[in-house]
Amino acid sequence: MAEETPPAPPPPLLHRSASAGGIPVFRGCDIVIKSRSELNFDGLTPAPDRVWYGQMAMDIAGDEWSVDKFLNYGAEGQTYLVKRTATGEKFAAKFCNKFDSMEVKLVQELPRQLVIHDNFIKYEMIVLDVHEQLSPAHHIIFMEHIPNGELFDVLASPEPSVAGKPLSEGTSRRILHDVISGMAECYRYGVTHRDLKPENLLINEQGRIVIIDMGHAKRVREAGGPSPPSALALARATTTNPYGTPAFNAPEVSGGRAYDCEWSDVWSVGVIAFYLHGKLPAFSAGGGVVSWDDVSGTGNDDLWRKIATCGYYPQFPEELKGFINALWRIDPAERPRFNQLEKAITGDTETLNHFPGLQWLARPVNDGADFIDELSRSCPNNSFHLSGGPIKRW
Repeated sequence: MAEETPPAPPPPLLHRSASAGGIPVFRGCDIVIKSRSELNFDGLTPAPDRVWYGQMAMDIAGDEWSVDKFLNYGAEGQTYLVKRTATGEKFAAKFCNKFDSMEVKLVQELPRQLVIHDNFIKYEMIVLDVHEQLSPAHHIIFMEHIPNGELFDVLASPEPSVAGKPLSEGTSRRILHDVISGMAECYRYGVTHRDLKPENLLINEQGRIVIIDMGHAKRVREAGGPSPPSALALARATTTNPYGTPAFNAPEVSGGRAYDCEWSDVWSVGVIAFYLHGKLPAFSAGGGVVSWDDVSGTGNDDLWRKIATCGYYPQFPEELKGFINALWRIDPAERPRFNQLEKAITGDTETLNHFPGLQWLARPVNDGADFIDELSRSCPNNSFHLSGGPIKRW
């Protein structure tokens, strides 16, 4: 009588958990490399100081993925376009080369409210401890792929019909409303950004601005508080370390003293507002014509005089100047916080009485069709499009 075939061993347990906000978390032992090119996407031998990978196929916990294209470099690694083989869905995967990655830690701690917020990048999964299989990376963060690109591309467009010309105020407000909404939610849960700039603002298929790149971000919670943090009684995020991009940094960031991260992020929103209209940097740290010393008084008169007389910038409407002035204050405590900016958008009387310059925020925004039409004229080679039904308006 033939011996019975022994039963197959049970499948190995996957090293899987979930982040505080419900993002799936895997481990390097869940990865199997199926195929890997010997050359990177530039056609060169991969090396730590150039593009790390070329075409690659891998299995993560039974799910097949392909690495299809290099996208960009970042502070903590490199980002690639990847595809889930079974569905054809495309994602952006950031391969982080720091074992002690600030961004990886932060993403694992994000509360659910931020993970699902309309103006915040959506995370598909995290894979930790991949250095053995995918050196020089230590971890991978899989995120939604946003095909409409960066706001920077719109502002830097060389198209003759738009180059050097302001975005319409309705479009500028629509963009800033989204940034403020996302950042107000961040600060409700103790999350800073510390590198707000047009390169870190993407335009999704719903015509919304999505905040990305938490490589300089920090989360602060009340001592002894719960994890994930509640939206109550959070400690203010302060630091003495300079973070971010000099052209967008508040004056106090480089001062070597403790500063409030929220007020410095608010200053950066003012810089973005200036870029949306001026299409050029304002401050000398970014190549502009004014300095922090020109920020003084309630009207920043010296600053705007230099802007108006140098011949490089378009004329700024008085109400827009008033809005930027409310954010560009040398004393950080004189700036609004994000929850106040959010209230100003809705026309909150108390907020507008306290910060009259924020009245500009309460004006109408462009609807989705006009918004995308304006972006399309700036970047005609980028097929901006909307999906998912009507656009929500403020």
